[in-house]
Amino acid sequence: MNATNPSSTGHRVSSKSITPKARHLKPVLCLFTDSVEPSGMGEHMLALALQLRDAYEILFVCPPSRSGTNFIERARAIGVKTPAIEVNNYTALCRALQMHQVDIMHCHAGIGWEGTKGVFAARDAGVPIVIRTEHLPYLLTDRDQRENHVRIVAACDLLIAVSEWARRSYIDAGVPGHKITVVRNGIQPLEAHSNRSQVRGSLGVGPDTKLVVTVGRLTEQKGHSYLLEAIPSIIEPQSLAHFVWIGEGDLEVELRQKAQRLGLSSRISFLGRRFDVAEILASSDIFVLPSLFEGLPLAALEAMYAGLPVVGTHVCGTSEVVRDGVTGRLVKSKESAALASAIIELLRQPELAAQWGANGRVVARRDFSAVRMARETAELYDMLLRDALPGKFDFTDMSFVS
Repeated sequence: MNATNPSSTGHRVSSKSITPKARHLKPVLCLFTDSVEPSGMGEHMLALALQLRDAYEILFVCPPSRSGTNFIERARAIGVKTPAIEVNNYTALCRALQMHQVDIMHCHAGIGWEGTKGVFAARDAGVPIVIRTEHLPYLLTDRDQRENHVRIVAACDLLIAVSEWARRSYIDAGVPGHKITVVRNGIQPLEAHSNRSQVRGSLGVGPDTKLVVTVGRLTEQKGHSYLLEAIPSIIEPQSLAHFVWIGEGDLEVELRQKAQRLGLSSRISFLGRRFDVAEILASSDIFVLPSLFEGLPLAALEAMYAGLPVVGTHVCGTSEVVRDGVTGRLVKSKESAALASAIIELLRQPELAAQWGANGRVVARRDFSAVRMARETAELYDMLLRDALPGKFDFTDMSFVS
């Protein structure tokens, strides 16, 4: 079926939502990704699961990779089912979707070639509703991949983009406007459980050191190399600045070697994968995200929730989160000098940094909550359920987790 998109003109779906409650059963919702590194997608899926678990019977499905296992365990901890489904075994996936009588297959994909099996398996299994969230802008250049994405779009009832800029990139690539809408990312607030002095002590920095933190995979997309090239001009006038990088990735060895060649090894802490991000953010002074592209960055939202000013790049997603001169500073991507200038501006003006951080906390809590994201997503589910399964479910208001 082809759903009518309530946001085909680009307007956000209304946050006022009704959600389904079954007469004798709940709709079965499968939150699915085949990515071995779900990262932000996994957080997005967990936030939806937490908010919607009372109204839907939820299956949380992702590969049991190192990263995926962490999300599976967290989903299980909040009472969500985590069936062991072989995500890349097409026949097994079809059988599992039929066995669990899935009503809504909600696939989550980063770059366009991810999530293909989930969409087509759901269709072959007779799942009534198939939705796909695109967590990045349209980036496909290979002809076969582009043609496959056309087939994916045709097989889906609806595509969701996580930012308006991302939605426009799919429209420009030929996706019909009625097939794609926007639900901007939202997050659950991170709670810090350690005090500032304890965290800084564990990082080996003193109370007067200015901590400049970046959270993101060490990949080309995240632009760490451009930040690395900016650091020498930052620490020259600001000798107390120390940089903290949280994340893993293919470029870690290369970035470490380059930092050593530049004499910056003592000024950058490569922390790898961490589970105390909330504590580190709460103990930092500035957040920097030098990405080349984003969908809508959860890391920037987490930093804003923590009250940090954000220095980011004027790229897809980030420019819909950071308000230049209000919650942070936006600069052109790939420009190290501009990054340096923005960071120095905040290091030299702590009152300005504090004001932008306070503004960012307000914006994050008001506009980018998991509650708002779940309400808008549930509204889409409701619309499609009413069309595909008329009369099967009652529709009543539901509560959300603050």
